[in-house]
Amino acid sequence: MMLWALWLGIVASLLGTATADVSAVYQDPDTGLTFSQSFALYKSDGRGITFRVAIPASAATYTAFDTVIQVVVPNDVGWGGLAWAGSMTRNPLLVFWRGSNNAPVISSRWANGHSTPTSYTGASYTLYKTGTKSNSTHWQFTAICQGCTSWAGDGGAIRYLSPRGGNRLAFAYSPTKPSSSSNTSTIAVHEVHGYWTHDFSAAANSNYDAAVEKFQK
Repeated sequence: MMLWALWLGIVASLLGTATADVSAVYQDPDTGLTFSQSFALYKSDGRGITFRVAIPASAATYTAFDTVIQVVVPNDVGWGGLAWAGSMTRNPLLVFWRGSNNAPVISSRWANGHSTPTSYTGASYTLYKTGTKSNSTHWQFTAICQGCTSWAGDGGAIRYLSPRGGNRLAFAYSPTKPSSSSNTSTIAVHEVHGYWTHDFSAAANSNYDAAVEKFQK
């Protein structure tokens, strides 16, 4: 595993592209949810961003459903991003960084081409104190997204993420922090990006609604 991770890091540093580790299951003591988890490597020394997804067990195929997104971020990350359809363009994007007083800033964005993503109102995020914390090396946020699992793609056709299997996601990393805490701040071009297939079937929670009701804003 160590050699494999090192090789991915070398690829990332040379080509600006990396892949994520395989999905795992994470039982979160703070939220009470079961998450499907993937680790996205962006440095050859093993540093990476952890992405966790939890969904309701009642989520049906070809329908929109809410999802809890939990992200663990090393302190050296200037900004990070998640593409819900595994591509920079024409799908909901989540951009995140630490703002004033080290509070998480999360921004819903969209890009029609390979240019700076702009604000996107089709997906919205609610940040919660539950599952949001930091220590000397990492920070973590937990949010609920509405509009991340369904959107209008090319030609207006509606696309859906599958709650029953794997979905291709993507991430981006930049060491350059945005200049302000506004969630519409301009972001620098990413230095590393990568892709993986995230197992949404392992993210299903029968207690989803009850757990979310206990979250503190």
